[in-house]
Amino acid sequence: MKQAVKNGRRGKILVVEDNVDSRDLLAKLLGMSGYEVSAASDGESGYAAALTEVPDLIITDINMPGMDGIALLRKVRLERLLTRTAVLVVTAFGGEAAREAVEAGADAATAKPFDFNHFVETVRSLVFMRRNLVNG
Repeated sequence: MKQAVKNGRRGKILVVEDNVDSRDLLAKLLGMSGYEVSAASDGESGYAAALTEVPDLIITDINMPGMDGIALLRKVRLERLLTRTAVLVVTAFGGEAAREAVEAGADAATAKPFDFNHFVETVRSLVFMRRNLVNG
């Protein structure tokens, strides 16, 4: 199996978020933190991008038109190609939505707005977990 993370890169992240400002901000901040970042505006295009890119981590919003984040999460968890991809769900709907996401198979969930330093630490630990699965 080829390595999913290239030397010098912290990892590959796919951000799935329908709000363009949130999506662009997350992509920029994660890119500045050393990650290779791509983005999608909804669950369907996010799923297609995940199959093409096989990211280390998918960060998805829950509330999106069409395929929401929970449906995307469930579809990712059923896809053999993405079995080692971590999923972090972000939501503006608080604890109940975060709990539902974890029960649906998310590796972690966080409420918006969030502390970016804590968020980056969560991202780092999820990508590290992914790296260990790939290399282990």
